Formats: sequence, C-alpha cells, structure tokens
Amino acid sequence: MGKFIDKVVEDLLQTHENLEQIRIILPGNRPKLFFQNAFKKHLRNSILPEFVSIDDFINEIAGLQRISQIQLWFQAYESYQKVVDKPDEFSNFLKWIPTLLQDFDDIDSSLVDSNYLFEYLVSTERIKKWGNENLDLNSNKLVSNHLFFWKMASDLFRQLKTDLLAKGFAYRGLMYKKAVENLDNFIENQSHHFVFVGLNALSQAEKKIVFDLKKHGKASLFWDADAYYLNNPYQEAGVFLRNYKEQDPDWKWTFDEFSKEKNIEVISFSKRVGQAKYLHQLLSKIPEDEWTETLVVLTDETFLPAVLSSIPSQIDRVNITMGFPLNKSSMAYFFRAVFELQMNREKLGKGKLFYYKNVIDILGNQIFKESSDVANQLKKDIQFENRIFSTSEFLIEQLKDSLYADLFKIPPSIREFVDLLLQWTHRLMREAKVELNNMDKEFLYRFGLLFTQLKEELQDFEGIQDFKTLYVLYTKLLQNETISFVGEPLEGLQVVGLLETRLLDFKNIIMTSVNDGILPPGRVENSFIPFDIRRQMSLQTYTENDAIFAYHFYRLLQRAESIQLLYNSEADALGTGEKSRFITQIEIESGHKINHKSAAAKFHAQKNQELLIPKTPTILNRLNSWAENGISPSSLNNYLRNPIEFYQQRVLGLSEFEEAEETVGARILGNVVHETLEILYTPHLKKILIPSDFDSMFKNLEFQLNENFKKHYKSGEFKSGKNLLIYKIAQTFVENVLKNDQNLSGKHEFSILEMELKSETELELNSGRKVKLKGVIDRIDSVDGQKRIIDYKTGTVKPDSLKVKSENFERIFSESGFDKPLQLIFYAYLYHAKFANEKVVYGIYPLKYPKKEVIPMSIDNEILFDAGLIEVTKTDLSNLIEEILDATIPFQEDRELILE
Repeated sequence: MGKFIDKVVEDLLQTHENLEQIRIILPGNRPKLFFQNAFKKHLRNSILPEFVSIDDFINEIAGLQRISQIQLWFQAYESYQKVVDKPDEFSNFLKWIPTLLQDFDDIDSSLVDSNYLFEYLVSTERIKKWGNENLDLNSNKLVSNHLFFWKMASDLFRQLKTDLLAKGFAYRGLMYKKAVENLDNFIENQSHHFVFVGLNALSQAEKKIVFDLKKHGKASLFWDADAYYLNNPYQEAGVFLRNYKEQDPDWKWTFDEFSKEKNIEVISFSKRVGQAKYLHQLLSKIPEDEWTETLVVLTDETFLPAVLSSIPSQIDRVNITMGFPLNKSSMAYFFRAVFELQMNREKLGKGKLFYYKNVIDILGNQIFKESSDVANQLKKDIQFENRIFSTSEFLIEQLKDSLYADLFKIPPSIREFVDLLLQWTHRLMREAKVELNNMDKEFLYRFGLLFTQLKEELQDFEGIQDFKTLYVLYTKLLQNETISFVGEPLEGLQVVGLLETRLLDFKNIIMTSVNDGILPPGRVENSFIPFDIRRQMSLQTYTENDAIFAYHFYRLLQRAESIQLLYNSEADALGTGEKSRFITQIEIESGHKINHKSAAAKFHAQKNQELLIPKTPTILNRLNSWAENGISPSSLNNYLRNPIEFYQQRVLGLSEFEEAEETVGARILGNVVHETLEILYTPHLKKILIPSDFDSMFKNLEFQLNENFKKHYKSGEFKSGKNLLIYKIAQTFVENVLKNDQNLSGKHEFSILEMELKSETELELNSGRKVKLKGVIDRIDSVDGQKRIIDYKTGTVKPDSLKVKSENFERIFSESGFDKPLQLIFYAYLYHAKFANEKVVYGIYPLKYPKKEVIPMSIDNEILFDAGLIEVTKTDLSNLIEEILDATIPFQEDRELILE
C-alpha cells in the first residue's frame, strides 16, 4: 500500500532542491508529524520544509488576530447595543447570536456580496413571492418580526466588522475575506513556494487564494483523489474535486486504489454499547506488528469513553487524538451544582437562602472527600431536620474547618464569584486536605484554567448581571474544553475522529457508529438564512456538508485492506437505527463483496434464585428478643408483605434512609393528624360529650396543628406551596372528625374513653411458648353504651376490605391482602385480655372521606365481638408467629415457595 504522504514527499524531493524555500500547507496540524517522519526516511542532516495549517496560513496573509469565541460574543453584544434601541439582555442574546455569527462567518468566507444578500433577505417582494401576493406586511406580526430581525442583522454585520477591524481582530470568515483583499500584496512580497496538500471543500476565499498563488507560479497543488468517486459524476465524494480538476491543468493525482481487493465487513448491533464490546474482540485479534497500521475511527466522538474501556490490555501503545470532553467528567457535575447553588439562591431563596438539594449535591460528592466527617454530618442534619433552605451564615458556621465553607459564601458580584472558584481550585491544588487521583488532579487543573479564562474575559464586560447568564456562558466555554491524552502518534493503535484522518492512510480500518444521521450528519441546519437563499447565494448547505463527509469516508477506505464498519441497528434516543447510506452505496455501486454480520451479546442465563436467608443462631436470638419485647400488628403485616423486608427492619434494625422532604409525606401527615386529635380529645376523656364541648377544640385546632407540623416536619416550611395544601388537608381531616363527633354527641350519648392507648398482653402459642403482643390503639369510644375500638387511616380504605368470612381466617394470617382485618383482630387480643366479656365494635375511621364515619369490621355480617374472636383466630395467629420463629423456615420473598 503506497501512502499518499510518501508519494508527495518523493515528488517534492525530485522537483525541489532547496527545501527551505518550500512551505507545505496542510488541512490541519495532525499530518505535520507524519510528513516530517516521511522526509526523515529519505534525508539525513537536512533542513525540512516549514509545515503550516491552512487556517494559520490565511491568518498570516490577513495580518489580523483571531478573536476568541467568548470575546467575539462580548464584542458582538457591544456592537448590537449600538444598532438597536431596546437590546435583549445578554442571556437572551446568547441564545441566538452563535447561529447568526456562523452565518456572518459563511457570508465572508464565501465572498458573498453581503449588501445584496441582506437587502434580499428584507425584500418585501421576496416575502410576497414566498407567501401571499396580497399580504399586508405591516399588519402581519410574524413578517414584521422577520423584517426587523434581518434589518438588525444587516446593521450588526457592518457594525461588528467595523468594531473588530478597529481593534485588529477578526473572526474566521472575516479573516479569510481580508486575506483575499491582501493577496496581491502578499504575492508580490513572497519568495517561498507554497505546496498545498490534500485539500478539499475549499471556501470561495480559500479557493481564490490557492488558485491565484498557483496562477502566479507561487504554488503547487497535490490532490488525493480516487478514480472511483472522481470520474463518477453522481458520486458526492468527488463533487469538489471534479470542479478543482477543471481549473488545475497540472492535476496531481488521480489514484486507482479503491477498486483493489479489500476485506469489508459490515456488522450491526442492537445497542450502541455492543460496538464497544465487539471492538475489544476485533482489536484482540490484531497482531502486534500491525497495531501501528490499525486505525479506530469514531464518527461519534461521544463514544470515546466506551471505546477507551474496550482497548485490550496487551495493546500498550495507543494514541488518542481527540480529547476527553471536560463536560462529561464527574467534576463537571460537581461545579454545575456549585453554579446551581447560586442560581437557585437568586431564584428560590430570595437572594439569601441556599436550596437543600444543591447543598447536598456539593457535600455528598465523591471526588473531594475530607478526612473529617463535618460535611457528611451536616448533610445528614439537613436531611433529618428537613432544612429545605439554609442561610450562608449557618452553613459556614457548621463547616468551620471544611474545604467546602467558602463555596457557601454569597459573593457581592459575578466577578468575585468566579474569583472565589478560581481561588478555591488553587487552594485544593496547593493543600493536601483531600487526596485526588491523577485524573482528578488534571481535571481540577483544567477547571482552574477555565475559571482563569472566565475571570479575564469578564474583566471589561458589564453585560452579565446574574448567575443564570454566567452559567450559560460557562457551559458554552466548557463544552469546547477537552483533556488531551498523551501518546505517540507514529506508533501503536490510533484512535481518531473522522476529520483527523485527512491525508493519513492505514491498512486496517475499524469505524464505529456508521449510522445515518451520524455519517453523514444529514439535514442539520445551523443557520438563520433559509435553505433556498443559501443555495441561490452559493453558501454551503447540508448537501455540501454531506459531500465533505463522503470524501473523508471514501478517501480513508481507498488504500485500506481490511475494513470493519460497525453500526447500531436499533432505533433509540441516539439515532434512527439505520445504517449509513455510504454503506448502501458500497454494497450496490462499488463491486466489492461485503460480508454482513449481526453481532449480539452472549447471555449466560442463570436460574433466577430467590434471595434465601437461613435463620442462624444470631438471627434466632434477634427474633426471640422481638417476641419477648412485643409483637406489633405492623410487624406481622410487614412479614406477610415481604419477609426479606421484615428481616431487614426487625432483625437487622435497618430503617428507611432519612431524606429531606420538600413536600410533606404521608408518614408525617398521618403523625400530625393522630397527635393533633389526641391532644384535642385528651382533656375530655371519659366524660359524656355535648356539642358545646367541641367549641374549645375547634379554637385550639390550628395552634395544635401548627405545633405538630413543627415537631414532625422540623425546619421545613409548611405554610407555602404544596405544603400549604397538605396543611389544609390535615386541618380538614381533623375538622371533619370533630364535626362528625359533634354531630354524634348531639344525637347520642357519646364519650371518648381512650386516645393512643398503649396496650400489651401475653399470648400462649400452639407450642406452649409465651410471647408478648403490643400495640397502640388509636381510639376507644362509646356510643349509647356501645364501645368501639377505632383505627384512624389517612389513606384509601375500601369498605369491602373489612368484610370477612370466617372461612378466610387462615388467609388473614397467611396472605398480604388482609392488613386491616389483621390489625383490628390484633386489637381484640389487646383489649379482650382485660375485658373478655364485653362486646365491642372494631372499625376504621377513613379520614380521607369527610362524609364517612367509622367503617366497622364484619365477620359473616356480624359486627359485635367479644373474647370469642380470640378463640377462633388464635390458632392461625399462633401459626404465623411460630413460622417467623421457626429455625427451619428461612426468610424468602415468596412465602408460597416456603410453605409448599
């Protein structure tokens, strides 16, 4: 395989004796090292030609300084303020100016008559031709806005150009236009000979510069074209080269490499991650002496992290040309939380309070871990105390000696916030408060550089007044930052993006994500100028962009011998699942034999083994303590729902993680309602109530409700937003109980005997063993002498769930769907242990339904029960408890499997 660079070098050595007079102009910087290496193969102790990228070459001719992206935005905003009476705020300006600046770039680099273009864009005749000829332009707001925008864009284009040139700056397109204007003077003063190598898809400015230099005998042109796509007028890969060949009578060269025999495999995958797994297999089979001749091309560079983990360990020499995106690092998420902390202070915290989620995100990060536990303890306190908002003073006081303390300061200005972040990163790099791995140290260093740049750029710009706008600017800077990998570009496996393959040739090509919408990108328009006008004005559109990608694709393949093209065949959020049309073109048009494969992951399906926990002596000791200290109805229902959960809570003593509740949850709502009712009724226990007795309860209701919310919701705010609605619901629950009871007291002899009564009793099991039963009865009352034992429920209660058939007693104590009857029967054990002969009604008070009173439990349509209820259920209850205590029955999620 003869490489293009080697052929160019051989030609130059034959035609030029003095290499010092040659300047080689390349599409980018990456091929420079390969050219130098090719020259060294033929020369010893000789001065090599100078290598320059075409962008640097154009900048040299223009004689201007290229402006940075962020400075261009700032300058554009200053120019924008000069041409409009009521300018957008900078945050809104940033939403549309990058696209408009791209259009400005295209206009200048394409040498379009900007005056004619903008006049045409605001032409009323054009709009009438496009729409309705009878359209009244002045009365149509959409059209008026359109005309205003392009009038503003025209003025901004001219003003920005004036302002930039006055300072000696230029954006890329303007640089190219000024280079064309300076070209004649440049040619007159040049003694060098310029060699342009491997160019394609030149802008009009580049094209004029290149061909004018050749016309004056100052340049030679080397083209890397293949007959397959150059001689076929329908092949989009040769669109630009066919045009250049007509203008270059000394055309060098047209090769015939693509038609040579090749091993081409097209492999489909159902998921994108499968490509990375398969890549590992492909690379493992490549012999060591071919690593340097192997190229992995990522058409989608976001795929890099997955590819890095797929490189076999035996390949110890890898060169990765693309950087790891800094915005994908875990540290980027940390600093996002720091920015969001200040943004939400402005948005939610009235400028003074920090939002708990941002605080927890910062304190709970896994990168900057301190030796002290102060940050972790503060995080737990915030969650436990429901501290939704915290002051800066409180957080700094709690974090006295912590590295996080400075992050919770309220900065007086945007600039001082950026400086705070810069000083914080510098302090972390100097001090040894936290241990960072080498990668995180590099990330921290790069974020320090980013904050330094941000600080310098903001020095003379007053347009950013809030943290939201600053964050937009920060993210736009961050998305262009990468961490470069250290590697040897001339040795080992090469991992590159498609655009970095220019001029390079490899024997083995593995290309990932060869999908439609990625290669080529397809109809992606980053322009305000309509497609038809771009075509009419010879501005580049997505069709030319597709042709550029087609050239890179075919040029890379033309000298390769082994080619693997991998694509995702399943539609998902990342793509349509369609293979690239370039693959279809090769299949139909190229004449090459294509080997198709469909790769699928191998799954070794293991029998699903349910979690099984045997009862060890230690576990049995815990269970015995549980039985001796008191068995509650909730623990029995817990076991019936899920024995594993019972084991975790009752044996291991694990409780649910305490999260700060921004919205009052069902648990807190239930506790507040229960305790409020207990406090209101306690002064009136065991006395016959009359309607007037409830007056004092209604008066005291709001105070007690507030106190209980403070007790259970702690520092949480419950008098605003959703929590105010929940507060009102709790108030309604209590009021409805009081109203119903007040109404009851007016018609019947009514008294409340007990509230939240703690009870316990002893139960002898079938085996003779004695255990303790305990529970809290929400309420015992009496209506016309009939006692009722009542359980309050704030959730949904279906009346049918309390209708029980005697033949279902066993199911109550063996299945999970009878939690309410089980609880009420359990109360019967507690109550009838002392009052065996009393007949009692057991029921649920559904607080959720204001018009419903107590729903009694019925067994075979009977609602009055005495101690006989214990006798008919004792065996089944005993069986359940003995099952829990049985050493031979393990804890398992599916109890039916155990019992079988």
